[in-house]
Parts: sequence; structure tokens; C-alpha cells
Amino acid sequence: MDAIPSAREWKLAIRSLTSQRVDVVVLDVDPGAPSRQLFELMKELTEVPIVARASDPNGDEAVWYLDHGAADYLPRQLTAPVLVAKLGSLCKTVAAVSQRERMVFGDLSIDLEGRSVTRGGKEVALTPLEFRLLATLAENAGKPLKRKVLLERVWGADFRECSHYLRLYIGYLRQKLEENPKRPQVILTEWGHGYRLSSNVPAMAPAAERSGALRTA
Repeated sequence: MDAIPSAREWKLAIRSLTSQRVDVVVLDVDPGAPSRQLFELMKELTEVPIVARASDPNGDEAVWYLDHGAADYLPRQLTAPVLVAKLGSLCKTVAAVSQRERMVFGDLSIDLEGRSVTRGGKEVALTPLEFRLLATLAENAGKPLKRKVLLERVWGADFRECSHYLRLYIGYLRQKLEENPKRPQVILTEWGHGYRLSSNVPAMAPAAERSGALRTA
């Protein structure tokens, strides 16, 4: 893996995106708006994964970057060999995902390459972090995943104990995907274990039937 250095020269970094083949971007970030704005600019210019690297361990900052599409959020204290290993693993994962165009579970369709989701033929708008969580569940459809495993794969190893993040985003996904979020049929809770995506999602009832069910519930 070759590195293209750009130090703090953001213009050089952007020029590198258009003049050379880049597989992954490592972006040093600081808390606050300037780094966030640069990250959003980079997201507009490239489809390659962007890894945010920071010295600030603030959980809210990490969640912002992950929720806005960062491939990972890593501490600057990582040694070079560990960083290279993580980036290599990320590139392999991206390559493997790009080979799978679409996963279908009943009337739920997940396009991993196009990063789009439909349920009952209608597109469902998800944030990048919601999509990553759903894609992780989909890759293991029918099998329960432990909460700590989901937290590590979606948020990173530093978030293995932050179960409130997982509960919050599972709730977001259910609001968008479930016919009745209080009685989920897509993302199921395995009590004492974690969550699993149903491998055979039932078809949604027609809109008229759903509205009638809501009135009588």
C-alpha cells in the first residue's frame, strides 16, 4: 500500500484525488466546523472510503463522522503498522462488498454498491451510519449478531460498550423499515444476545390495510 502525503495542505489532497488512483483517504480531523466542512467537501469529490483520524476521543465527534459517511474513526495514537493493517482490511472489505450488487430478503432490497434500500418497492432514505448498520445485519441475515460485535463493526472497537448508540439506531431503522415498529418483522431482537435481520421479510400490507390497522390499534 503506497501513501500519497499531503500534510495539512487540503488543496494538495484534493488535487491527488483527481490526478492519481486513491483507494482510501486518511483525513486528520480536529473538533469543530472547519474539519467537518473539509470532510463534507471530500465526500462530494470522491466515492472512496474516508477514514477520519483524531486525537480527541469525544464520542459525539466520532458519531458525527460515522453518521456522515466516514468509513472509520481512528485515534492518531495508532502505530503505523496497525494503521496500515486496518486500512488494508478496509480496502479488502470494500472490494468484497462491491462484488455483491444486491441482497434481497422478501420485499426488502439492499443495493450495497449503490447504497440504496427499498421496501415494498419504495425507496427508503437512510443516513450513512444507518446504512452501514443495516448492511452489517444483512451480510449475516438469519443469524443473530451480538451487540458488541455490531458496535465494533459499525462504530469501531472503542464503542463496544456504547450499547445506547446501537439501541438508538436500531430504533431509527425500525421506524423507516417496519410496517409496525412496535412489532418488528425485519430487524428482530434476540433477547440476551443481540439483533438479526430476517432472511425472509414478509410483504407489506397495502396502504389502505395499514392505515386501517393503525386506526384500530
